[in-house]
Amino acid sequence: MNRKIKKLAAAFLTMAMLLAAVPGQLLVSYAATGKITFSDPSVTVGNQVSVTMKITSSSGEPLGASDVMLEYDASALEFVSGTNANGGAGSIRVVGAMESAEQTTFSFTLKFKALKAGTSSITVKSQEVYDANSQAVTIEHVGNSAVKANAPETYSKEASLSSLTISPGELSPAFSADVTEYTATVPADTEKITVSAPAKDDKAKVVVEGNEGLEMGENTVVCKVTAEDGTTTKTYTITVTKSEEAPAENNTEPDSTEAAAPGEAVNVEDGNWQVAETFNEEDLPDGFTVTEYEYNGTPVQAAVNEQGTILLYMTNDDGNGDFFIYDAENGILAPYVTVRMAEKTIIVLPPEELPEGTELPEGFAACTIDIGSHTVDGWIWKGSETPEYCMVYGQNADGERNFYRYDQKEMTLQRYFPDPDAEELRAKYVSVAEDYNGLLDDYKIRGYIIAGLFGVCILLVIILLVLLLTRKPKNTYKPEKERYREPEAPKKERTSYGEENIKKGRKTERRTPQKKERALEDEDLERDIASTLAKEAGQAAREEQSGEDEDEDFEFIDLDL
Repeated sequence: MNRKIKKLAAAFLTMAMLLAAVPGQLLVSYAATGKITFSDPSVTVGNQVSVTMKITSSSGEPLGASDVMLEYDASALEFVSGTNANGGAGSIRVVGAMESAEQTTFSFTLKFKALKAGTSSITVKSQEVYDANSQAVTIEHVGNSAVKANAPETYSKEASLSSLTISPGELSPAFSADVTEYTATVPADTEKITVSAPAKDDKAKVVVEGNEGLEMGENTVVCKVTAEDGTTTKTYTITVTKSEEAPAENNTEPDSTEAAAPGEAVNVEDGNWQVAETFNEEDLPDGFTVTEYEYNGTPVQAAVNEQGTILLYMTNDDGNGDFFIYDAENGILAPYVTVRMAEKTIIVLPPEELPEGTELPEGFAACTIDIGSHTVDGWIWKGSETPEYCMVYGQNADGERNFYRYDQKEMTLQRYFPDPDAEELRAKYVSVAEDYNGLLDDYKIRGYIIAGLFGVCILLVIILLVLLLTRKPKNTYKPEKERYREPEAPKKERTSYGEENIKKGRKTERRTPQKKERALEDEDLERDIASTLAKEAGQAAREEQSGEDEDEDFEFIDLDL
């Protein structure tokens, strides 16, 4: 019995422990997975090309939203337009939203204009993808697009350098455009050399490698020139020997963006640039004119516009050249960066053309807008007295209709879409709130289950203690029949009873102890019955005698007398 109780208690405790571990599994969730892929199109320089980007759910879970930042080479590609995309100058933001409950793929089409020959990459800088339940999707594969721009037949195949110099050091033999192998010796304390390698054709591209981190002994510096057609190349090699026997040179280079004398290196954009004394006027940006400017006491060729902005032409260690804005007051040089706007034609439509059921963007109110010499119906932000922009409904050249944002000051149009930052914050807030509420519910359920299991465990312990305390010792246990058995009749009575039966001629038989005990009980019952009958008879006789005595004492009185 004791062993059975122990086994039963152990089984209950094991079950309680297993049930206690179950709530922890309720909080486990499996994240959806996905991938980002691109197409790799080809195009001729000067033409437009479409790049397809797809976000696909690998696990089959429906997608809810996405936000992807892309990077590209703005000198090779010009962003024109795209599906739910906005950007330029090397960066594009693409936003996706769920259109159906079972949507597992987001597809975007991005249009670019090829500016120069060669292969240019479009890469993912950052990405956030969520499923239909606002849970983050794990992107297992992030691809990129390789856009191949083919050069027209008119593009130059010139891939030679116009000059080649290094600092410190001197090339041997003397430079010649047709000679591609050179040697030079530099002091032992030289860590890097500055290479000036302008191309014969300004539209050719020059890349210099191996001029930094020089080691003792021979080092190879390579200058690769790629012609305008993007396929013709020419390589110049300089074998630089770092030796303790080479004479030391006084070669100090400023490491700030502050102005330096023409020909001196200036560290800009993590590279060394030198102000050039002249440049090709064909490269002059629109709106600027050539002028002579005194830079640090030296006359140089510069560019200036009507607003007084000064541009200086600079070249870097790779032989590339570009214009930089010069702040004369502070003596600071900064890259000259422009954002090009693609020319578009939008037909403004009246509000009656809106499809039935179309909802206006939240926070806008109807108004009239003057565009050129015409007045059209549109919408402005509620409560704005002097709005900087308004919104109209229009149709683009492809027949697509959408809301457009109209800048009333610069008179430009941009496709309208909700502020990604606001939508992102709202989506994140909703996601965090839902996750928090879900965790609260899970922990409540887990708390209830744990409390119930704790109560069951206490009840099992109490039952176990009660069973152990009420269990009787094994040596003192006696059957109920033995404890309450009546004493046996004297042997002489049994003998007389047998003799009496023999005398009366009754047949005696051999009795077992059980039969003897039953006979004794029957005998005791008969005696009890006889005694009870005798008592009742005596009581009746006494009552009768008492009644007769009362009658004898009663005196009859005749009332008629």
